[in-house]
Amino acid sequence: MSSAEDAECTTLVLLFKGTSWEECNDFIRAIRATAWREGKQRDDAWMADFAALHFSQGALSWHSRLPRDVRQDWSKLETALLDRWPPPETIDG
Repeated sequence: MSSAEDAECTTLVLLFKGTSWEECNDFIRAIRATAWREGKQRDDAWMADFAALHFSQGALSWHSRLPRDVRQDWSKLETALLDRWPPPETIDG
């Protein structure tokens, strides 16, 4: 992939600042969609590396402190994201 294509690919995902469940949900979905477009949806290392480019502010600090094995594996990173920014509790009505 050329550097122009790399730049185009990274602009499809907004920076993740770690402000809310909704932002986390959007971030995870954007990483998954980009991986799918690139044919990398089964490549956990690629997805984790790609996601790492998009952490900012508090989320960057959080990500930097994760164990290396979590930072380098999307399935582990996605679980860590959902643990840190869980969906709101729903009440069955």
